[in-house]
Amino acid sequence: MKWIALIASLWLLCGSVNAAEQPKYTQQHLDKLFQEAVMLSQAGLYDEAEARCRKILSQMPNQPSVKRLLEDLQEKRRRTGRPDASAELRSLLNSIVLTEVVFREAPVTDVIAFLREESKKHTKDKTEINFVLMLPEGKTPTLTLTLRKIPMMEVLRYITVMTGLQCQVDPHAVVLSPPLKLAPAKPNAKSP
Repeated sequence: MKWIALIASLWLLCGSVNAAEQPKYTQQHLDKLFQEAVMLSQAGLYDEAEARCRKILSQMPNQPSVKRLLEDLQEKRRRTGRPDASAELRSLLNSIVLTEVVFREAPVTDVIAFLREESKKHTKDKTEINFVLMLPEGKTPTLTLTLRKIPMMEVLRYITVMTGLQCQVDPHAVVLSPPLKLAPAKPNAKSP
């Protein structure tokens, strides 16, 4: 979570850019801004997430994915004050400290199976944490890890960095999936 605060701090240091001076972003940069907005939203940093959405909309005003995210942000702001439903699972992931994690060019499916088994050892009722792994068909990334005395949440962070997957902690499961991409904008219909 420290890196999200760092991103937010850097964003605030950059200041706002006048609309007339806003640069044109590449599609890759727009996708990155969208991913950052989603992560910031999940972390509860709604203002920072909204700022990134506004940057995207300044160049692509009819972007449906960004508009939906802004609507979600508004709904989350309305519900502020209610406890985060995924906070309990996040807390558990941070409290489980794994003695050793060693994998050499292992499929990510094997690493997730290991995390499931380890979670059984550390939960009160010896049930495993639900992990949902959504991979494109025929594509299973591999990774090499050698870590000691590390929280399970940090292991998940390393997995996402090394595989390019994104991690979302929901109230009842940890979901690993390919990064979100912006939906193509609908071309403006010209009237005859």
